[in-house]
Amino acid sequence: MVDLLGRAGYLDEAWDFIQTMPLEPDATVWGALLGSCRIHKNSELAEIAAKNLFKLEPYNSANYVLMMNLYSVLNRWEDVEHVRGLMGAVGLKNRHVFSWIQIDQTVHVFSAEEKPHPEAGEIYFELYKLVSDIKKLGYVPDVNCVYQNIDKVEKEKVLLSHTEKLAITYGLIKMKSSAPIRVIKNTRVCSDCHTAAKYMSLVRSHEIFLKDGVRFHHFKEGKCSCNDYW
Repeated sequence: MVDLLGRAGYLDEAWDFIQTMPLEPDATVWGALLGSCRIHKNSELAEIAAKNLFKLEPYNSANYVLMMNLYSVLNRWEDVEHVRGLMGAVGLKNRHVFSWIQIDQTVHVFSAEEKPHPEAGEIYFELYKLVSDIKKLGYVPDVNCVYQNIDKVEKEKVLLSHTEKLAITYGLIKMKSSAPIRVIKNTRVCSDCHTAAKYMSLVRSHEIFLKDGVRFHHFKEGKCSCNDYW
């Protein structure tokens, strides 16, 4: 109920529901509220939810990342650093992010921290062309997915380096047949990459399967099997 109300924008009703619950709200309930607050940019209720989550799940980095995402959208960079400090205080670090795809019995790994792929030049060249094509169809980079205090142009460059985009692009380069592209990512796909993948499946007429840390996504003809509920 909290998730349904919150996603629909009824955050006050979701908050009232939590307060009148006959049971003590657990991390699932607070997590649903926090996720909805991020969608609708409600920092007041988000801070309440986060405070409870930091007590219930002090070692769950996803909760801290959600708060940093919300604060960055609101340009509250001091608060972003404060949350990052809270993570450090409990010994948490952002997870090592990587995606991988198998081509001809060889697994190709794309990492956010390790050395670039041997064919990075060709991949980025193709990705720039892809982004140019999908922008013509209406794609707008979601710079809110970048938690750094830099200008918009630099944020768009950072979005290009997201590992799932690189893996999908590599699949589009190497897959000569109509076989679906299958990519796995160890963390949750960001909203920008999710939108970009939908457009990529449309502009290249290619099915894309993406298994992230939370859900399974099947992109086909500009739509996703999750119906954008992710």
